[in-house]
Amino acid sequence: MNNIQNILKTIIRIGIGLFFIVSAVLKLLSLDQFELYIYSFNILNFTWSALAARAIIACEILVGILLIIKVKYKPAWWLTMLMLVGFSLLLVYVILFRNDSNCHCMGDLVEIKPSLSLVKNLIAIALLLLVRKEDDYQFGPLGRKLALFGAFVAAIVPPFVLFPMDNVYNLFSKSDNLDYNETAFNALMADSTMQDVNLEDGNYVVGVISAGCKFCRISCLKMSEMVDNNHLDTNRILYFVWGGDSTAVREFQTETKTEAFRYVPINAISAVHIVNGHFPTYLFIKDGNVESTADLRHLTEKNLCNYLH
Repeated sequence: MNNIQNILKTIIRIGIGLFFIVSAVLKLLSLDQFELYIYSFNILNFTWSALAARAIIACEILVGILLIIKVKYKPAWWLTMLMLVGFSLLLVYVILFRNDSNCHCMGDLVEIKPSLSLVKNLIAIALLLLVRKEDDYQFGPLGRKLALFGAFVAAIVPPFVLFPMDNVYNLFSKSDNLDYNETAFNALMADSTMQDVNLEDGNYVVGVISAGCKFCRISCLKMSEMVDNNHLDTNRILYFVWGGDSTAVREFQTETKTEAFRYVPINAISAVHIVNGHFPTYLFIKDGNVESTADLRHLTEKNLCNYLH
């Protein structure tokens, strides 16, 4: 009987550990969306939201590994319990006060409603209580240190090194290096179809995007959240969009929460020439002249606010 109980406890412990690791990996694969979800609560600015997203992923990987290999088991057990309780309380808030269709606990690849995720967490808490009284695996002194070191490396490297924050990425990649074709842009603005687009007075940000581009969708959602959280003037932001008919563009606007922004359709040739095929590209324009450019990574909250305030 004891052997069966031990086997069941081992299965539960390893299962919980694997679940946390899988959850972390799925968040990592849709990290941009997870950052934006945290940012959408309007508690942290975008930089701190990005840091929080990576910290959550790192903690999930760490506790998952420690539960499986049974090193520092009691601290890992308590951290796991605190995370589950904390996530559950957040889910209660989301269920009561928000209308989220996906809580992003399994990233964007596996969409889970907040109510279902809450049930999942409560089951995990109950199972975790069953494996509360476990002892550490008896590694040798060196083996224990190596196991701990390996767990921390495995937890920190993926979210912070392989998927660096935009601020860190931008230290090594300058936005001034983004291609921009001034001749093609001026030719588009001189076209008769653009006579209602006036960028001559003040500061504007123009996004050149494709309605079928995944990274354009992420950048537009990022823009929408930044504008909303900082109460920026939506009249100073517009999009030159190509690809898809009017229905596809409206669906794109709905998905990215950018209905408040003006969309100007342009042809694919003009779009490709203006940004040399780099989508999305944002043009920061003052009195009709392009002063600088940015892509998804270089589109920062600080720069946007400084430019449009």
